[in-house]
Amino acid sequence: MNVPTPRARFEALVADPEADAPVAEMRRGIVQATLSALEQSQAVDEEGLAQIMPALYEEIVLSRVQLAGHLGVGVALAISAYDELVHGASIGRFVRPARDLMTEMGVALKKRHSSRLAHQIAEIEAQRLALRHGHEFLSWLAFRREDEAHPPADRLERLHAFKVPDRILKSRMVLHGLVGAPLAAAVEANDRFLLANRWLPTPTPEQAVERVVWPILSYQTEDAVRAEQARFEYDAKVHAQAPDPELAPLRRTIADAFAAQLAAALDHLPPSATLAF
Repeated sequence: MNVPTPRARFEALVADPEADAPVAEMRRGIVQATLSALEQSQAVDEEGLAQIMPALYEEIVLSRVQLAGHLGVGVALAISAYDELVHGASIGRFVRPARDLMTEMGVALKKRHSSRLAHQIAEIEAQRLALRHGHEFLSWLAFRREDEAHPPADRLERLHAFKVPDRILKSRMVLHGLVGAPLAAAVEANDRFLLANRWLPTPTPEQAVERVVWPILSYQTEDAVRAEQARFEYDAKVHAQAPDPELAPLRRTIADAFAAQLAAALDHLPPSATLAF
């Protein structure tokens, strides 16, 4: 019996989500759990968040552990990231206080579970949370480019005082070790794009050039560059308040480019991320 490669397994799940019924059910469960947690978190104050978020986040993480047990860590992460994009079911949509509580719960989960798989998934999700925090801070700095209260020297001082570059690079390298550099880069870029509070490029002639050039200067693969160029184009249109019919084709372009990037990344998994349990 031929065992499909991680890439082939992922591509099959994207092409026909219902072909593997147990996996389809798990994917729906993760999306529903995330959207339900988001809805509940928006209905309470910070005190209420402290009461509900630990259990809600634990449900999400343990659902991801179950999926990884069927697909392997790499394929499970890739298809979950793809679902987050398609369904808008991203942790990045939660407010910062909710994500801070998730971070605390993530530390507890790593200590609580002796299973190697559970520990691995908890570590991946913890690093993704840390990267979201870092990218949100970078957006905070970008939002204040024209703010006289925060001149460039002040923003640079804050950037280094909070050690944001070091923290981002540290989390990035941990993810590289867990799932390989190509998949880690793909997921990080998507997580940044799905942040609710992210900086958007402006639809100016100068930035039209930069939206093409910046992704090229990332020195990533063609799939990665195409995906990031599509994200920049989409965000510029959002900034310009383009109507949804104009945005919908771009969302499809982004999803297709992201799927291609993820598929290629799955050819470069470390052995620990390929095994199902």
